[in-house]
Amino acid sequence: MFRLKESALPADFHFPADIKELGYFITDQDQVRSIRDPEQEFNYFVSKNDRMNVVQREAFNTCIRQNIESRLLSSSMNITRVPLGSAPTDAHVPIYTSTDISTCSRLIVYVGESWQDLGVFAWRTIGQESIAAGSVIDFVHTAQKFSDSPGILIANTGQLLWYRGGQRAVTQTTWEALPRSTAVGPPMEIDEVKNRAPGNEDPTKHVEHIFEEVIPKMTKAEVKINVIGMGDGGPDVARYLQTNWKKWEKKVQAVAVGTSFVWKMNGVGAESDFMGFWGDRARAYIQSAEPLDTPLIGRKESGCNCYSAGQNEVLECIMPKAYESMLKFFQLVNDVPGYRELAALEEIEPELEETI
Repeated sequence: MFRLKESALPADFHFPADIKELGYFITDQDQVRSIRDPEQEFNYFVSKNDRMNVVQREAFNTCIRQNIESRLLSSSMNITRVPLGSAPTDAHVPIYTSTDISTCSRLIVYVGESWQDLGVFAWRTIGQESIAAGSVIDFVHTAQKFSDSPGILIANTGQLLWYRGGQRAVTQTTWEALPRSTAVGPPMEIDEVKNRAPGNEDPTKHVEHIFEEVIPKMTKAEVKINVIGMGDGGPDVARYLQTNWKKWEKKVQAVAVGTSFVWKMNGVGAESDFMGFWGDRARAYIQSAEPLDTPLIGRKESGCNCYSAGQNEVLECIMPKAYESMLKFFQLVNDVPGYRELAALEEIEPELEETI
């Protein structure tokens, strides 16, 4: 019988993680554009071979992640490894924490989408508008300007796979782009023990770890907490707080979620007190063609006031459009003792016609 040896198969592709060598540059407006054509944004389709496209995109994204990290580290932010105390070579998940997290009186916690890179809101916005707008850079700088200088924690529900060969945490998307034995070979198998960080095996456990292990050990006992849950990070945050509300009811001031639809919240047993909080000091920012902050129908289902996120295109683009409104809402709750949200719209159940 004949067989094709691996050595006869095409070698895997490789692209340097260098923005210039990839054919791009960063403009004075913080936009990534082609060197050959300064009007052209990042081009994913460099080949009819999708493996080449995937590897090229990962090299490009690595450059952007490095740019974001460098700018955040120079903006009073640190990279913190969790579980806390992990060595660089231990399986861990990186998060961003502000340098004042141990002394701040108010902490803003951001929990993003489970497929997204640390510090990235929307790759689409990074490509079309700017790196700062599509990442947490503008968000961090805006939050830091508030009078009480809140601390900031950027959770990382996306990079939960530990790449042992590179000693770093990666997303599923990056995992698919990691080097392979050949260009037509399968991705590396995931070992659910060796390729996971303890206590952070999935987004739900990561959220729990942030609240149970990181916040109590890194912040003051009396710190007040504001939480943003984006995409599937919203339900993860809501479920955790609802289940553990007795522990957090005196700490969590307000919650904002970004979502593409109205999802239903229900009180559960003894923790139904959480629903009172949710109605008083939570907001849902929903994809909508209406202008930002326009009240929307949905309070009866979601349990809280619903507002337009100012865009109706892609879920990931909610944060670049709506984060300033979320931060202002948090500031309002912080500044007004006993603040309570009133129903933004009167929702009337439609009368059903009697049928015979």
